[in-house]
Amino acid sequence: MRNRYLDKSYELWEKGKSLFLGGTQLYSKAPYAHIEGIYPAYIERGKNAHVWDVDGNEYVDWEMALGPIVLGWGYERVDQAVIDQLKKGMTFSQMSPIEIEYGELLRKHVPSVYKMRFLKTGSGATEAAIRIARAYTGRKTIIRGEYHGWHDWTASGEKARQGGILPEIRPFIKKFEYNELDKVEGYFKEFPDQIAAVITEPVILEPPKDDFLNRLKTLCHENGALLIFDEVVSGFRFAIGGAQTTFNVTPDLTTFGKGMANGMPLSAVVGIQEIMDRVDPSVFISTTFGGEALSLAAAIALIKEMEEQPVHQKIWDLGNHMIHGFNDRAKRIGLGMRAKGYAPRVSFEFDDAVILRKAWLYKSIFMQECAKRGVLLGWCLFPCYTHTQEDADFTLQVFEEAMMVVKRAVESGHPEKFLEGKSTTAILG
Repeated sequence: MRNRYLDKSYELWEKGKSLFLGGTQLYSKAPYAHIEGIYPAYIERGKNAHVWDVDGNEYVDWEMALGPIVLGWGYERVDQAVIDQLKKGMTFSQMSPIEIEYGELLRKHVPSVYKMRFLKTGSGATEAAIRIARAYTGRKTIIRGEYHGWHDWTASGEKARQGGILPEIRPFIKKFEYNELDKVEGYFKEFPDQIAAVITEPVILEPPKDDFLNRLKTLCHENGALLIFDEVVSGFRFAIGGAQTTFNVTPDLTTFGKGMANGMPLSAVVGIQEIMDRVDPSVFISTTFGGEALSLAAAIALIKEMEEQPVHQKIWDLGNHMIHGFNDRAKRIGLGMRAKGYAPRVSFEFDDAVILRKAWLYKSIFMQECAKRGVLLGWCLFPCYTHTQEDADFTLQVFEEAMMVVKRAVESGHPEKFLEGKSTTAILG
């Protein structure tokens, strides 16, 4: 167990709460999304797969900025590309040739790319995809899967934080869970000739069942709707061409974001020729910083590194090692907990009825014990290229110790006594 102090983190947190909505720029980064009082609130620097908080504590990080860090912090090739471009300029009154260079790389590697628009956030990219789908089909209704950003069209389908969202929008948004093909079929029957698109992540944690993705694409096209893959998380993390290449299904439109530039702000909406050519004269998607050159330089460096180095092989190998190592230890300890998902994006779940009754509490205890021992995670593992075998072995040992604490908490009958900080809370209910 490490001796840690978090004084500076929580001094800053008090200031942040007085300055920012929700105290933060991203709700998922706030202390209440982790374990307040135990997790560091502010990170000062990172190198490879390690971060240091403002109090000087070092951690092996598996959250990786919620997914964007694919290679690691301070990765020389990416940093040098950004520095070289910085000397030339960040953004200009006209276009930069670096836009062409990156656009051609995307078209080379991503099956669904013919034309594209660069943006800055995943939310902006999915907003753009929805506008394109509605323009192409002349329809209003969208069937959406899980989280697709903060804009009105998708946030109106959530339960919490509905301030400022027009109630008139909600009838045009329908929700389904991954692999629920029957539910999507039901929507098409209930709203004939009204559905513009279905948007879903190509994969989250569960594998596609019964050829779900191909059947979803067929269902969309039979009903005159488009299929949109939200690859904001999976893009460039599962493969250089996204999860659509992993599962061999090409959508009509795709959105990318988090993994495009190893932490620099860049996203994109891309689409096939028939759709993009038809909507090009009619849609307005325009942003000053879409062609910002530093992020594009980082993105080019990332793709070139992926072309030349076994980035994805290592991510898959490491992720699978963590899944097997975690599950072996949980079985040996006798804890109803397991790692699940695909190697580039691993999560955890409880499969014990007693634990499930207080799942948020036990989740918080587990994360608390990991942080105290020098491992950060946001209930997900995002392996990166510079995580080492030493990092993995250390983390698995920490996981084992944290599991043992959770087991003691279960057996005690008073698990709340094991929580030293505040329990993690849901952001959108």
